[in-house]
Amino acid sequence: MKATTVRMEDNLLQRVDGIAKSLNRPRSWIINQALERFVNYEEWYVQEIKDGLAEVKNGDIATAGEVADSFNKWGVDAS
Repeated sequence: MKATTVRMEDNLLQRVDGIAKSLNRPRSWIINQALERFVNYEEWYVQEIKDGLAEVKNGDIATAGEVADSFNKWGVDAS
């Protein structure tokens, strides 16, 4: 594991420390957990966008009628 330095606002650091205290964990563990969750989400999000763009490129998208039918099932007028 490598060390790094991160600058953050005092308020955020106090919040991190508060979570660390309530979970009886070190500050570094809380920060690592937060970064892991953030990076996992961002990687997923980017992949979803890439997959969606590939679907559009391949023409694998819903027609206007299919979208309207889906909304109509919920009683929403999509016209």
